Amino acid sequence: MSKYNKKISFFEILSNIPSNNNNWYIFEFDAIGKAPNNLTMSEFEDLVLNSKYGYQMSWDELLKFSKEIEDINNLILVSSTTPVEFDAIETGAANLSIKLEIYDSTFWELEFY
Repeated sequence: MSKYNKKISFFEILSNIPSNNNNWYIFEFDAIGKAPNNLTMSEFEDLVLNSKYGYQMSWDELLKFSKEIEDINNLILVSSTTPVEFDAIETGAANLSIKLEIYDSTFWELEFY
């Protein structure tokens, strides 16, 4: 991720979000770094892609995880009061609090609802 032609980290992007008690759901993830729960990154990426409601994390777990990520190729991350399916996110039918998308480590979009 870059800002003014300088790489910024996943953790730095998350620092734009106030501390919270929300549930976070990762729907797409392709990155370089250390996966959670002693999984390989490939295993984690497959787990995320095969999770109907995304891979759930607390805010604290997400912050800790973000510090282990060196680079992100693709990410869709949402915060919601209830689990949501990916199709509901894509069609705008989901009741989201926050949505973060990162593409090719160069573009990121953070939306608050």
